[in-house]
Amino acid sequence: MPTVRPILRTSKTNDEGTAPIYLRISDRDGARFVSLGKRVRPTQWDEKRGRVTSRHDDYKNLNRFIEERVEAIKSAAFRIEMDGPPPTAAELQDVYRATYEAPRGSVDSEAGDYFAFGDGVVDELERRGQIRTHNRYKSVLKKFRSFTGEPLPYDAVTPRLLRDYQTHLVEHYGNSTNTVASNFRAIRAILYRAIREGHADQGANPFFHFKIKRGRTDRTKLSYDEILSIQDLDLETGALLCDVRNYFLFSFYCAGIRFGDFAELRGTDFVVRDSRLHLSYTMGKTGRRRSLRVPQRAEAIFETYGTVGDDGFAFPPLRGYDLSTPRKRVNAISSQNAVANDYLKTIAELAEIESKVTFHISRHSFADYARREGWSVYDIAKMLGHSSLKTTEVYLASLDGAPSRDADELFA
Repeated sequence: MPTVRPILRTSKTNDEGTAPIYLRISDRDGARFVSLGKRVRPTQWDEKRGRVTSRHDDYKNLNRFIEERVEAIKSAAFRIEMDGPPPTAAELQDVYRATYEAPRGSVDSEAGDYFAFGDGVVDELERRGQIRTHNRYKSVLKKFRSFTGEPLPYDAVTPRLLRDYQTHLVEHYGNSTNTVASNFRAIRAILYRAIREGHADQGANPFFHFKIKRGRTDRTKLSYDEILSIQDLDLETGALLCDVRNYFLFSFYCAGIRFGDFAELRGTDFVVRDSRLHLSYTMGKTGRRRSLRVPQRAEAIFETYGTVGDDGFAFPPLRGYDLSTPRKRVNAISSQNAVANDYLKTIAELAEIESKVTFHISRHSFADYARREGWSVYDIAKMLGHSSLKTTEVYLASLDGAPSRDADELFA
């Protein structure tokens, strides 16, 4: 039997600060949404109870209305099951709309409205704990919605609309070519999922005629001399500035560990084999397992902060944070990444480095240095944890046929 839960679609918050109340009808195959035609402020909504709080002047009548609609769906489900198999969420959505709304197929329905479907995708991403993707898609939809208005029937998403929106992103937001491309990749991903699920027509796919253009990325990287200048800085031991310097160097010497992965490393990710320290962890971006022998310079940094086999975090950034939910975890990592990048600005100034230094530059710098030292693209790809050589080639200017190497060779 499908479940029914009132929710507030905060992704649809308007300029007046109110968001619409929906009923989410779920079964094992997914969820369907129906609008109750009522709006309240997010501060007037109790998410756990699915009801309006007493902060709203008319909360009693609104809650009575919500309860009546929930009971109407449950009663419909009971009647259908009395005559046959339990109804699906889609069937109950149809029953509700036939009773209270326009017929199925109108642009107000998820089956015909790009934004209604897209909001469902965004909600699902959050429930799955894919917070970064959720945040990105939600932001993209908000910008797109402000340009087109809503509802937006699928057949209104045309190449002409996309070209006009492309111009809008450049003129109104000042977005770069790659930022524009990132927006359109998210818009396309939602549309392609709607096509796969039978909501939109593949034959009218606007991306057959509208191509997403991607500009050349200018990746900042540091020379090895600049890395050494950072390493040689005389910083106060135990001070955060010194710690951030050490985090950055550990990442560089370990072939550019991304900050999120670095912050979540635990002592159990490290083992000693043949008298040398080894690291094995799952990369958050790809889900792939990455293993490497820790170079001696990085091993010395690890010994300052972590203990092999310990269940706790190997390095301090996330220690003491409440990480009980995926969102809290992402927020903590983002906050600490911002702190690290802020301190790296000071570190760059002290080292007399003119380039803008961020934590991720450790990854670019390793790839560039390994390439200059004669490593092949295959060896660099393996060290970086790339699944495709094309990804690695973005970092590199040339290829050669060098045999497999170990990172220690670079920093002897």
